[in-house]
Amino acid sequence: MRFFRRRSSGPRRDGCGFVLLTFLFSCLFLVLNSALLGKFVPPLLDVGPAFLRRLGVVQAVLFAGPVILIFVEWWLVDLVVSLVTPQRDSPRERTARSARERS
Repeated sequence: MRFFRRRSSGPRRDGCGFVLLTFLFSCLFLVLNSALLGKFVPPLLDVGPAFLRRLGVVQAVLFAGPVILIFVEWWLVDLVVSLVTPQRDSPRERTARSARERS
């Protein structure tokens, strides 16, 4: 019984480089999202409903908004990567295809 199995399908995405790049892009997204919400939330306070003008609601949007946008952005990154990356066959599909080709 093997405790440490190595996955053979798919690209390798482990190690310090991947974690460092993920951290750096998340920080970049957070800074951009904070600037974006800081620019667009105050003008919406004059136009929006009365409950949006409360200080607690404004602070909650300015605090939680960039974090929520990070999840949306990483979801979009995963979607684009899955659309651009070609599909790979699983080991089971490869063996079935090679068996069909032999016969």
